[in-house]
Amino acid sequence: MKIESREYKLLIDHSLFRHRSEAVNEIWREIRHAAKDLPAVRIKGELKLAGTRMARFLDTPDFTFRRNGLLLRQRWGEGSSELTLKCRSEDLFLAFGTDVTPAKGLAGKAKFEEDIAPPFLSRFSHSATVAGLVSDKPGKPPKAPATVADAEEVFPVIGTLSSDERTLHGKIEIRTVQGIEVKETVWTSDTIEIRVDDESKPLKASFAAILWTRGPSETPVIAELSFKIRTLDGYLSRSAAAGARSLHRALQGLDSYRSDARTKTEYVYRDGGRD
Repeated sequence: MKIESREYKLLIDHSLFRHRSEAVNEIWREIRHAAKDLPAVRIKGELKLAGTRMARFLDTPDFTFRRNGLLLRQRWGEGSSELTLKCRSEDLFLAFGTDVTPAKGLAGKAKFEEDIAPPFLSRFSHSATVAGLVSDKPGKPPKAPATVADAEEVFPVIGTLSSDERTLHGKIEIRTVQGIEVKETVWTSDTIEIRVDDESKPLKASFAAILWTRGPSETPVIAELSFKIRTLDGYLSRSAAAGARSLHRALQGLDSYRSDARTKTEYVYRDGGRD
């Protein structure tokens, strides 16, 4: 099993984003200041708006997907939509051993990644994404699987799930979790280098700031900051891992960092779990 990438995440104060451009500029200034004394890290450029899209999670009324360690997410934007099934767990073998492969004939390759949360908590993510239907009504969400059987036609592993020790019936309804639909705005920067000890070229890393908002006034509810590095055929040198860890630790010193904020999954499910 090869881990394709590592994504280092933390949550920041979403209330700062009532004034978007000022918040992004200030957070980027904070990031560059935090990294300036890190010998292995070089940051330049700026965070730029990458786009917006809508998102929601889908599950049965009693959250059977969640209780089986799976998340089913739908995202859509102008002229596009996608469905993602993800198994995320601190248990590497459980995550990797969960077959999230799409049904035969559907384009979508499974990927295996590692997520790092503060202070340094590792979880493994096995996921696959397939293209979905596009809504023919502007501003309306696209069609989503309405039953377990519908979802099984996209991701066959859903047909193997159980609820109360019984196989999940295909006619069980799937709903938008808590009725929550959010607008997701993303800013990115690809101008980060993590130097290594040998003569190899520095590793390139990409930053992302993700803001979730709700309602007509687009009230900020979640703000997440992350950076991702791709492994070299499943491997990171000790110096590369140390450099990335030093940056993640430095970001936990930002004034905007919030150790007690809810993650996106926690915000949607509101089930008291830490995810």
